[in-house]
Amino acid sequence: MAARAIWKGELQLGKHNVGVKFYSAVEDRSIRFHLLHEKDKAPVEQHIVRKDTGKDVPKEEMRKAFAVGPNTAVILQPEELEELVPPESREIELLRFVPASAVGDQWYERPYYLGPDGHTDDYFAFGEALSRKEAIGIARWVMRKKRYLGAISVVDGYLIMTTLRRAEQVVSFSGIEPAKSATPQANELKLAEQLVKSIEADFDPEQWQNEYRERLLKLIEAKARGEKIKPAPVKKKRAEGSLADSLKASLAAAKEKKVA
Repeated sequence: MAARAIWKGELQLGKHNVGVKFYSAVEDRSIRFHLLHEKDKAPVEQHIVRKDTGKDVPKEEMRKAFAVGPNTAVILQPEELEELVPPESREIELLRFVPASAVGDQWYERPYYLGPDGHTDDYFAFGEALSRKEAIGIARWVMRKKRYLGAISVVDGYLIMTTLRRAEQVVSFSGIEPAKSATPQANELKLAEQLVKSIEADFDPEQWQNEYRERLLKLIEAKARGEKIKPAPVKKKRAEGSLADSLKASLAAAKEKKVA
Protein backbone atom coordinates (compact mmCIF):
# COMPACT_ATOMS: atom_id res chain seq x y z
CA MET A 1 0.00 0.00 0.00
CA ALA A 2 1.45 3.35 -1.10
CA ALA A 3 2.11 5.96 1.55
CA ARG A 4 -0.41 8.78 1.67
CA ALA A 5 0.75 12.39 1.77
CA ILE A 6 -0.63 14.42 4.66
CA TRP A 7 0.25 17.86 3.27
CA LYS A 8 1.75 19.55 0.21
CA GLY A 9 3.99 22.61 0.11
CA GLU A 10 6.59 24.45 -1.92
CA LEU A 11 10.18 24.99 -0.84
CA GLN A 12 11.19 28.55 -1.69
CA LEU A 13 14.70 28.48 -3.16
CA GLY A 14 15.24 32.11 -4.02
CA LYS A 15 12.95 32.83 -6.98
CA HIS A 16 12.50 29.12 -7.64
CA ASN A 17 10.02 26.82 -5.87
CA VAL A 18 10.33 23.05 -5.38
CA GLY A 19 7.12 21.14 -4.73
CA VAL A 20 7.19 18.60 -1.89
CA LYS A 21 4.76 16.24 -0.19
CA PHE A 22 4.82 15.56 3.55
CA TYR A 23 4.57 11.96 4.75
CA SER A 24 4.47 10.80 8.38
CA ALA A 25 7.82 9.26 9.35
CA VAL A 26 6.61 7.90 12.71
CA GLU A 27 3.33 6.57 14.06
CA ASP A 28 1.87 5.96 17.49
CA ARG A 29 1.53 2.21 18.12
CA SER A 30 0.30 2.56 21.69
CA ILE A 31 -2.38 0.12 22.84
CA ARG A 32 -5.68 1.91 23.41
CA PHE A 33 -7.81 1.11 26.43
CA HIS A 34 -11.50 1.67 27.16
CA LEU A 35 -12.82 2.53 30.62
CA LEU A 36 -15.47 0.20 32.05
CA HIS A 37 -17.27 -0.12 35.36
CA GLU A 38 -15.64 -3.20 36.92
CA LYS A 39 -18.91 -4.25 38.56
CA ASP A 40 -20.78 -5.07 35.33
CA LYS A 41 -18.38 -3.97 32.53
CA ALA A 42 -20.63 -1.09 31.54
CA PRO A 43 -18.86 1.66 29.51
CA VAL A 44 -18.21 4.91 31.36
CA GLU A 45 -17.64 8.44 30.09
CA GLN A 46 -16.25 11.67 31.46
CA HIS A 47 -18.15 14.92 31.89
CA ILE A 48 -16.92 18.45 32.52
CA VAL A 49 -18.70 19.89 35.54
CA ARG A 50 -18.62 23.03 37.64
CA LYS A 51 -16.44 22.69 40.73
CA ASP A 52 -18.92 24.55 42.93
CA THR A 53 -22.15 22.77 41.94
CA GLY A 54 -21.06 19.59 40.20
CA LYS A 55 -23.45 20.33 37.31
CA ASP A 56 -22.53 19.58 33.69
CA VAL A 57 -21.34 22.51 31.55
CA PRO A 58 -22.30 22.43 27.82
CA LYS A 59 -19.35 22.67 25.42
CA GLU A 60 -20.66 25.86 23.83
CA GLU A 61 -20.59 27.59 27.23
CA MET A 62 -16.94 26.76 27.98
CA ARG A 63 -14.18 29.33 27.46
CA LYS A 64 -10.40 29.21 27.74
CA ALA A 65 -8.95 31.38 30.49
CA PHE A 66 -5.55 32.37 31.89
CA ALA A 67 -4.96 33.10 35.57
CA VAL A 68 -3.37 36.52 36.11
CA GLY A 69 -3.72 36.65 39.89
CA PRO A 70 -5.49 35.13 42.90
CA ASN A 71 -9.13 34.49 41.89
CA THR A 72 -8.56 36.56 38.74
CA ALA A 73 -8.51 35.22 35.19
CA VAL A 74 -8.63 36.63 31.68
CA ILE A 75 -11.26 34.92 29.53
CA LEU A 76 -10.41 34.51 25.84
CA GLN A 77 -13.23 34.33 23.32
CA PRO A 78 -13.06 31.87 20.38
CA GLU A 79 -13.01 34.68 17.81
CA GLU A 80 -10.09 36.36 19.62
CA LEU A 81 -8.05 33.16 19.47
CA GLU A 82 -9.01 32.61 15.84
CA GLU A 83 -7.48 35.97 14.92
CA LEU A 84 -4.10 34.73 16.19
CA VAL A 85 -4.07 31.72 13.85
CA PRO A 86 -1.58 32.26 10.99
CA PRO A 87 -3.08 32.35 7.48
CA GLU A 88 -2.92 29.14 5.45
CA SER A 89 -0.09 28.97 2.92
CA ARG A 90 1.77 26.38 0.83
CA GLU A 91 5.05 28.25 1.10
CA ILE A 92 7.95 26.72 3.02
CA GLU A 93 10.33 29.58 3.75
CA LEU A 94 14.01 28.66 3.92
CA LEU A 95 15.55 30.96 6.52
CA ARG A 96 19.19 29.86 6.34
CA PHE A 97 21.57 26.93 6.04
CA VAL A 98 23.72 25.79 8.96
CA PRO A 99 26.25 22.96 9.51
CA ALA A 100 24.51 19.68 10.30
CA SER A 101 26.41 19.49 13.60
CA ALA A 102 25.13 22.91 14.72
CA VAL A 103 21.71 21.64 15.85
CA GLY A 104 21.82 19.37 18.92
CA ASP A 105 19.51 16.41 19.47
CA GLN A 106 17.51 18.28 22.11
CA TRP A 107 16.10 20.60 19.43
CA TYR A 108 14.59 17.89 17.22
CA GLU A 109 10.94 16.93 17.66
CA ARG A 110 8.88 15.13 14.94
CA PRO A 111 10.22 13.91 11.57
CA TYR A 112 8.41 13.93 8.21
CA TYR A 113 9.54 12.44 4.93
CA LEU A 114 9.51 14.97 2.10
CA GLY A 115 8.73 13.40 -1.26
CA PRO A 116 8.99 15.22 -4.62
CA ASP A 117 5.81 16.79 -5.97
CA GLY A 118 6.37 17.61 -9.62
CA HIS A 119 9.86 18.14 -11.03
CA THR A 120 12.07 15.51 -9.40
CA ASP A 121 15.28 16.97 -10.86
CA ASP A 122 14.98 20.10 -8.72
CA TYR A 123 14.16 18.02 -5.65
CA PHE A 124 17.18 15.72 -5.93
CA ALA A 125 19.51 18.55 -6.96
CA PHE A 126 18.62 20.38 -3.74
CA GLY A 127 19.23 17.22 -1.71
CA GLU A 128 22.59 16.64 -3.36
CA ALA A 129 23.63 20.23 -2.62
CA LEU A 130 22.78 19.78 1.08
CA SER A 131 24.75 16.52 1.21
CA ARG A 132 27.85 18.01 -0.39
CA LYS A 133 27.81 21.01 1.94
CA GLU A 134 27.04 18.76 4.97
CA ALA A 135 24.40 21.31 5.88
CA ILE A 136 20.77 21.41 6.95
CA GLY A 137 18.18 23.99 5.99
CA ILE A 138 16.24 25.85 8.67
CA ALA A 139 12.69 26.48 7.47
CA ARG A 140 9.30 27.65 8.68
CA TRP A 141 5.83 27.04 7.34
CA VAL A 142 2.15 26.92 8.30
CA MET A 143 0.42 23.54 8.35
CA ARG A 144 -3.06 22.91 9.70
CA LYS A 145 -3.38 26.35 11.29
CA LYS A 146 -0.06 26.12 13.14
CA ARG A 147 3.33 27.68 12.37
CA TYR A 148 6.28 25.32 12.51
CA LEU A 149 10.05 25.68 12.59
CA GLY A 150 11.97 22.78 11.10
CA ALA A 151 15.27 21.41 9.82
CA ILE A 152 15.65 19.88 6.36
CA SER A 153 18.25 17.12 6.11
CA VAL A 154 19.07 14.37 3.62
CA VAL A 155 18.93 10.61 4.23
CA ASP A 156 19.74 8.21 1.38
CA GLY A 157 19.18 10.99 -1.14
CA TYR A 158 15.72 11.94 0.14
CA LEU A 159 14.72 14.99 2.14
CA ILE A 160 13.49 14.81 5.73
CA MET A 161 11.86 17.71 7.56
CA THR A 162 12.07 17.48 11.35
CA THR A 163 10.14 20.00 13.41
CA LEU A 164 12.26 21.91 15.91
CA ARG A 165 11.48 22.93 19.45
CA ARG A 166 11.48 26.63 20.24
CA ALA A 167 14.14 28.26 22.40
CA GLU A 168 11.78 28.58 25.38
CA GLN A 169 11.18 24.80 25.35
CA VAL A 170 14.80 23.66 25.57
CA VAL A 171 16.50 23.56 28.97
CA SER A 172 20.06 24.87 29.11
CA PHE A 173 22.96 22.78 30.38
CA SER A 174 23.79 25.66 32.73
CA GLY A 175 21.26 24.33 35.25
CA ILE A 176 22.97 20.95 35.50
CA GLU A 177 25.51 20.30 38.24
CA PRO A 178 29.00 20.52 36.71
CA ALA A 179 31.13 17.39 36.61
CA LYS A 180 33.43 17.03 39.62
CA SER A 181 36.25 15.69 37.48
CA ALA A 182 36.51 16.47 33.78
CA THR A 183 39.46 14.10 33.36
CA PRO A 184 38.62 10.37 33.77
CA GLN A 185 41.02 7.94 35.38
CA ALA A 186 43.25 6.12 32.86
CA ASN A 187 42.05 2.64 33.85
CA GLU A 188 38.38 3.67 33.72
CA LEU A 189 38.86 5.29 30.31
CA LYS A 190 40.57 2.16 28.96
CA LEU A 191 37.79 -0.11 30.26
CA ALA A 192 35.12 2.20 28.81
CA GLU A 193 36.82 2.16 25.40
CA GLN A 194 37.05 -1.64 25.52
CA LEU A 195 33.35 -1.85 26.39
CA VAL A 196 32.41 0.39 23.46
CA LYS A 197 34.55 -1.67 21.09
CA SER A 198 33.15 -4.99 22.36
CA ILE A 199 29.52 -4.15 21.50
CA GLU A 200 29.86 -1.74 18.58
CA ALA A 201 27.80 -2.77 15.53
CA ASP A 202 25.51 -1.41 12.82
CA PHE A 203 22.27 0.19 14.01
CA ASP A 204 19.42 -2.32 13.63
CA PRO A 205 16.25 -1.12 15.40
CA GLU A 206 14.46 -4.40 14.63
CA GLN A 207 16.63 -6.02 17.30
CA TRP A 208 15.06 -4.00 20.09
CA GLN A 209 11.32 -4.45 20.33
CA ASN A 210 8.95 -2.70 22.72
CA GLU A 211 9.05 -5.29 25.51
CA TYR A 212 6.26 -3.67 27.53
CA ARG A 213 3.93 -3.62 24.50
CA GLU A 214 4.67 -7.28 23.68
CA ARG A 215 4.10 -8.38 27.28
CA LEU A 216 0.90 -6.35 27.47
CA LEU A 217 -0.47 -7.97 24.30
CA LYS A 218 0.38 -11.43 25.67
CA LEU A 219 -1.38 -10.54 28.94
CA ILE A 220 -4.50 -9.40 27.05
CA GLU A 221 -4.52 -12.55 24.89
CA ALA A 222 -4.07 -14.80 27.93
CA LYS A 223 -6.88 -13.12 29.87
CA ALA A 224 -9.12 -13.32 26.78
CA ARG A 225 -8.60 -17.11 26.85
CA GLY A 226 -9.59 -17.17 30.51
CA GLU A 227 -6.13 -18.02 31.83
CA LYS A 228 -5.08 -17.05 35.35
CA ILE A 229 -2.07 -14.76 35.46
CA LYS A 230 0.68 -15.10 38.05
CA PRO A 231 2.71 -11.95 38.75
CA ALA A 232 6.36 -12.27 37.73
CA PRO A 233 8.89 -12.08 40.60
CA VAL A 234 10.60 -8.73 41.02
CA LYS A 235 14.33 -8.86 40.34
CA LYS A 236 16.49 -7.37 43.06
CA LYS A 237 19.15 -4.88 42.05
CA ARG A 238 22.74 -5.69 42.83
CA ALA A 239 24.70 -3.42 45.12
CA GLU A 240 26.59 -0.82 43.12
CA GLY A 241 30.39 -0.72 43.31
CA SER A 242 32.90 1.62 41.72
CA LEU A 243 32.71 2.71 38.10
CA ALA A 244 35.70 0.50 37.30
CA ASP A 245 33.94 -2.53 38.84
CA SER A 246 30.78 -1.78 36.85
CA LEU A 247 32.75 -1.42 33.61
CA LYS A 248 34.58 -4.72 34.23
CA ALA A 249 31.28 -6.51 34.86
CA SER A 250 29.72 -4.96 31.74
CA LEU A 251 32.75 -5.89 29.66
CA ALA A 252 32.65 -9.49 30.89
CA ALA A 253 28.92 -9.74 30.15
CA ALA A 254 29.45 -8.30 26.67
CA LYS A 255 32.16 -10.86 25.91
CA GLU A 256 29.95 -13.74 27.12
CA LYS A 257 27.08 -12.51 24.94
CA LYS A 258 29.37 -12.20 21.92
CA VAL A 259 30.65 -15.77 22.36
CA ALA A 260 27.12 -17.11 22.75
